[in-house]
Formats: sequence, structure tokens, C-alpha cells
Amino acid sequence: MIQIQKFIYLSFHKFAVLVLLFSTLIPLKDLSSISIPKENWNLVLYGGIFTTTDLIPIVFRQKTDYKESYIGSLGISRPLDYRIRWFDFLWEGNVTKHFGEMNHWEMNGFYIVKINRMFDSPFSLSLGEGLSLASENPKLENKAKGYYLDGLQKDEIESRALLNYMMVEFSSYLPFERKTELFIRVHHRSGIFGLYCPPDPNCGSNFVSYGLRTSF
Repeated sequence: MIQIQKFIYLSFHKFAVLVLLFSTLIPLKDLSSISIPKENWNLVLYGGIFTTTDLIPIVFRQKTDYKESYIGSLGISRPLDYRIRWFDFLWEGNVTKHFGEMNHWEMNGFYIVKINRMFDSPFSLSLGEGLSLASENPKLENKAKGYYLDGLQKDEIESRALLNYMMVEFSSYLPFERKTELFIRVHHRSGIFGLYCPPDPNCGSNFVSYGLRTSF
């Protein structure tokens, strides 16, 4: 099961990276892209709660195991001036404050690929990929060897301040106007199976978050 989750996660990660690199490195004329207006910076506000559950079970099975550690995040985002078929592209930067069992700051910058208004509905699906820098090594991202309720921890996990950042988001526009979205987001820091914090097992954290994005 762990190997299956690892394969799915790495495939998920590679897909995000390839789509984002493809969109920025290849000349736009070769992509048959179309221009969209450079309009409206977006204000992003959200809060979340820490879960010990990995990204894949959260996204595909909606399984969570929460701890009393929380985040509040303030950010800005902006659409890029092109799209490819049904994909829109944006960037986002945010500053995140941790409180509860952790009490540090975090900065995240990432690109977003978004399927906007799927099937002409108010609903959208987004995937973000970038970097996350914490002001210190986050306490809950570390784990000592030993026996826990979820089983035996054979190897010590030592996280890092700088990790990969990924987010998965499902959002909906408000019915009475077009500039504000409500969303649920998995705020995910990851060592990518030993790339950032070897050896594997993976370090990182997940926060199930709820928030809004509105243009200004």
C-alpha cells in the first residue's frame, strides 16, 4: 500500500511540474494558446487545521486525523495572460502563521494550473506547485523512532525549513457575483520521498483549509 501511495504521489507531482514547465518554457505560439485579460489581482484568505494523514488518502478517500495545530494565511494571486485549452494559469504567494501546537511563520510561492468553471458550472479544480519556507523546522513534521498508535516508526524523520509546496483545491464561485470564490484546499509541504529531507520516509505536513479568494 505504501508503494502504491508513493507511486500515485510521485505521478501526481510529476504531472504538476510537467504541466507548469510546459506552459512556461514552450513558446506560446506553439501551444495554440489564447490571450486572456491581465485583470484583477486576487486577495486570498484561508485557515486550516493540521492532519497527520498523507496527501493521497485526504484527496482520494477524504480520510483525516486532526491535531490541535492551525494556520491562518494571507496571500495574493494573479492570472497569467494566457491559457491552454481548458487550463488557466495563475501564480500565488502567501504568508502563513502557525498557532496551536506549532508557532512559526511560513512563506509559500507557487504556480497554479486551474480548470475554471468546469462544464460551465460555478465549480473549479486547481493544482499548485512551488516552494515553502518556514521560519524554523516545524515541530510536527519531525518524528522519532518508536511505537505509535498508527504503528512502528522504524526511521527517524527530520524535516527541513525549505520543502516542496503543493496544493489541491476545489472552489466555487458565489452565485450572485463572479469575482469571489469559496474553496477547500489541502495545504501540503513535502520532502518528496527523501528529495528534500533524506532518507525516506517522507517529511512534511498537511492542513485541510477553508477560505475565499476575491478580486480587487
